[in-house]
This record gives sequence, C-alpha cells and structure tokens, in this order.
Amino acid sequence: MIKQLIFDCDGVLVDSEILSAEVMVNVLGKHGIEITLAYYLQNCTGKTFTGLRTEFSNQFNVSLPDSFLEEVMVDMGVKTKNELKQIVGIHKVLEKSKLPKAVVSNSYLYQIEHAINHIKIAHHFDNQLFSSQMASKPKPDPAIYLLAAEKLGVQPKECLVVEDSISGATSALSAGMKVIGFVAGSHIIDGHKQKLLDLGVVSVAENSDELLEIITQYE
Repeated sequence: MIKQLIFDCDGVLVDSEILSAEVMVNVLGKHGIEITLAYYLQNCTGKTFTGLRTEFSNQFNVSLPDSFLEEVMVDMGVKTKNELKQIVGIHKVLEKSKLPKAVVSNSYLYQIEHAINHIKIAHHFDNQLFSSQMASKPKPDPAIYLLAAEKLGVQPKECLVVEDSISGATSALSAGMKVIGFVAGSHIIDGHKQKLLDLGVVSVAENSDELLEIITQYE
C-alpha cells in the first residue's frame, strides 16, 4: 500500500534542468572545457554541480578554480529568476492527488524552497523538503531517499516516487521504492523513456495528465 508520494524537484516540478544545462555548458566553456548542450543532457542531468566539477576536472585534466561553483550558482540564480517555469500541468497533479507529498532533491534546500515558492506550490508539501545536503551522499546513492522515508515515518516500499533522471530513479529504486519516470521536461532527449523503463520504473508518464492517471492507480 502506498502511503507517501515523493517528487524530485528539477525537471519534475519545475522545468529547470534545461536552464542548469545551459548555465553549466557556458561556465565550463569559460574555463576551457568545451562540451555541447546535447552531451550535458545525455550524461549529466540529475547530478550535483559539486560532483560535476570533480568529474569534468578529472575527465579534461583541467583544474577548475574554487570560484567555479559560485560562478555557476550566480548565473543559475539569474537565469531561474528570469526563466523558471513549472512543468506544464503539475499544479493539477498536486491538487488532485490525495496522497501526502514531499520533495527529495539533489539541489540545495534554498533552491528547492525558491523553486516551489516561485511557482506557488509550497503549500502542497507541508515543509517536507529533503536536500542531498542532509544525507551522506547525493543521488544516485539511496541515502537521501532512505532518510526521507525515516523522517516521514513510512517504509520505503510504501513510497511512490516521481523522477525524471537516471540518477534520481536509481536512487529511489535502490532505496526500495516504486518509481514513476516522468519525461515532460524540456531537457528530455530521445531514448530517455526507454532508459528509465530498462532501469525498472513501474511506468513512464510523458505529460502531467498521464502522471496523474498513474498516481491515481496507487491511491
């Protein structure tokens, strides 16, 4: 029996993953690491900026400065302030679903709070917000989902999770939760739906109407 509905934030509630990708590609280019937007979307979506800094430094043998993350966060702040939008139809999903709701994200807590306040959905979550900062390791490790289940007072098997990324879906599945893949964001590329299915999600929703229909089956 499902007792708790959990949403990832970026790419699930807000259409922010494409903004993150554009910022990272631009800032990396300033430091001599040239990658395409398509490469970033294929390989980096759902990962933390901190982890990506290490990953790119090692991959390209470039020492990214201590100021790199600050550059990214400043640019991301400007971009989200001007361009951040909800995933189309997510308000309806939140309003119609009867299950208690929480957010589990690799983003910093202040970013989660900004996102849900910006699109006016914070009241659906009763301050049940969980950032990877709170756990020993970020997604794809299951630590943050296991912590959320403990704090919410439910068993992992009683949780239904909505995730867009391979990293996030891996995290929730490894924690023993049921996962719905959600591919409504602007960052989704061809073949991603099948990758989520191959990973073991229970279903994949291509838009918010499909997502609500799947969630309703578990209520």
